[in-house]
Amino acid sequence: MAMQVDSDHHTEELLDDLEHAAKIPAKQRATKISVKVDKFCNAAFEDGLPSDSLNRVIDIITFPNELDQASINNLIKNIYPSGKIPDSIVIKVIGSLGHGRSKPSYSAQAALLKWLIMVYDVLENQKILSQVYPILFNLLDTVAIRPPLCHILSLVTRRKHVRPYRIQILMELTRQAGNEPPLVGLMRVFKDYYPDIIVGDTTAGRASVFTHPNPEWRDRLGEIQATHYQRTQDGLPSEQRAFRVTRRSANKQRLSQNSVIPEVRTLNAQESSVTLEEIEDVHDFIQTLEKIEPPNQLVAVLGDPLLQKFLQLRSSEVYTRRIDAWLLAFFEDQLQMTSPDNKILEMLEAVLGYTHYTKILPPACFTYLQSMIPNWNGITGRQVVLDLLTYTPIGPFEDLHTSVFQWLEDAELDDGTVASKTELLSFYTNLLTNWATSPLTNPHPPTTATSSITSLVTHANLLSTTILQVSSDVQCLSTVLTFYETLTHLLAHPSLQSTLHISIPPAELIYTIHFTQSLNLLSRLCSILALYKRAFENAVTTNTSPYTKEYLNRFNGYLMDVCNCIWRARAFNTSDVNALGCLQSLELISSLENYTKSLSNDLNLASLFSLSFSPVLCLLAIQYVRELEDEKEDGIVSRHPGPVTQASLKQLGRDGGVRLSWGDYRLGVLVYLEGKGVNGVGELMYSTMKQLMSAREKTG
Repeated sequence: MAMQVDSDHHTEELLDDLEHAAKIPAKQRATKISVKVDKFCNAAFEDGLPSDSLNRVIDIITFPNELDQASINNLIKNIYPSGKIPDSIVIKVIGSLGHGRSKPSYSAQAALLKWLIMVYDVLENQKILSQVYPILFNLLDTVAIRPPLCHILSLVTRRKHVRPYRIQILMELTRQAGNEPPLVGLMRVFKDYYPDIIVGDTTAGRASVFTHPNPEWRDRLGEIQATHYQRTQDGLPSEQRAFRVTRRSANKQRLSQNSVIPEVRTLNAQESSVTLEEIEDVHDFIQTLEKIEPPNQLVAVLGDPLLQKFLQLRSSEVYTRRIDAWLLAFFEDQLQMTSPDNKILEMLEAVLGYTHYTKILPPACFTYLQSMIPNWNGITGRQVVLDLLTYTPIGPFEDLHTSVFQWLEDAELDDGTVASKTELLSFYTNLLTNWATSPLTNPHPPTTATSSITSLVTHANLLSTTILQVSSDVQCLSTVLTFYETLTHLLAHPSLQSTLHISIPPAELIYTIHFTQSLNLLSRLCSILALYKRAFENAVTTNTSPYTKEYLNRFNGYLMDVCNCIWRARAFNTSDVNALGCLQSLELISSLENYTKSLSNDLNLASLFSLSFSPVLCLLAIQYVRELEDEKEDGIVSRHPGPVTQASLKQLGRDGGVRLSWGDYRLGVLVYLEGKGVNGVGELMYSTMKQLMSAREKTG
């Protein structure tokens, strides 16, 4: 921010010099004016101009001055606003147009109009140009500024501006000028609003294609505006406001003239109604919502954010059926082709964007995907197809798997890579999210919702286990955990607890990830288990719990095993209630104990996965002790060599080291882990041992 203040101050100093020099005749200047102009233009190009500086440079250009035409053109070319342009500046530019001795030259006026065209998207209030529409239109008889004037009028013109007398004036000017392209282009804009008006042959000539005057200038303006936005955070970029109908630029129109998605066009609208093309901002949209006439091609909703908002607020079964009928006809045509063209991918991408907004996959698109998927090669439009199918309407999973998902899996897994398996699991994760949240938006969810989601989770369990069998890569295991994190967060939602069945993860998954060498994965696993425990606690409080005692005991066994390893230093123990010994055989445990003893008599297999000895936790555990010792460095004479045990802490106190009880040490390590972002271990320990939570609350 300090750099921005310095930059603005430098610009102001350059403006002071420029203002002074602009009043001095060329023969009386000590230095060339072009030097000062170049310095100012360089500064404006680098950092843009704030509103105050912008106002001053417009005054220099529009007021009588001693600048030569080259300097004026150079100034106009480098007026890069860093923020929104206020109405006062637009009014000054409009006021400088026309005939008069005190007016800028016609060349300067044409340059200013081009500048208005280039900054149209960053005007603070685009309605201001609509308010001065009569002034702009009446200047059309000025030949020197007619081309940019027609361009800016084409941007501003709305149905309310198209009046019979203006049509007559425009026709006369067109005939006098011999069908001048800018006038013909403007006449065609008029005719778009009233197709039935009789204009004779005035639109038959070659019309101007109103392209952006300087695309490179626009790109530089975008960079300056983006930088300013990041510094100030005072508003959304113009392209994200989405309260105006989307219009393709002339270049995009040429490139996509065969686009399958039509633009928003409202023909034959009534005088009392309002069209979406007339909406300028959110205020207009709200005030006229009930009067808005829907466009002729409702399928334009696929690519227009404003029409999406309109149909969301004015939802109608008729509108939905019209869109679906159009899509169905399109997809049927594609299926009948021996080799579908590139339009199908464009359409699917457009439908995906629309579906992201509505969260509902159009039935016609789902029907097409069902028909297409058996012959799909798994490569063409891979990500689009996957993303669309995550919005598959909820239904019996077995039926959907037979008709859709089995074909999808065959195409996805054809290459046999682990990456394809994890991608497929990510697909099921997204499908789970959409299915599980559908009851929140649908007041009458399908009766099969619970069984369908349960079958989906069961299928994903098998896929997760398959991934574990072929890869222990951290990225793959992370994808697996993401599925269960999604599931447990859905289980925690109060409105979904009656809909979702709590499906326990496979034992192979829990133990494999528990003994991984990744601290992040261990923490996430513990967090997932804590959320499962909370979900079961909420479920069993009801009088009609759907879970058997054996089912609950199996999950409690997983909890006991993990807590025995990390907290109680009793790894692989089977004597505790519900403990499963990590499902390891007695022969294997005996072999591991013998191997551990062969390494050192001080090592004990049961404690090797505890806070002090675990390969992923021991470093942070000893760091916690080191930091305590550093804080009390002047009061201790001995330091702990590590790793920490209950006996070593007692000996440390006797040797003049830090006095720390075994309970305080373990609680302190959990808090220290949380401070390092490792929250999962603590969450599981606190949720399984109530006395630990009480101890934590006492320590603050």
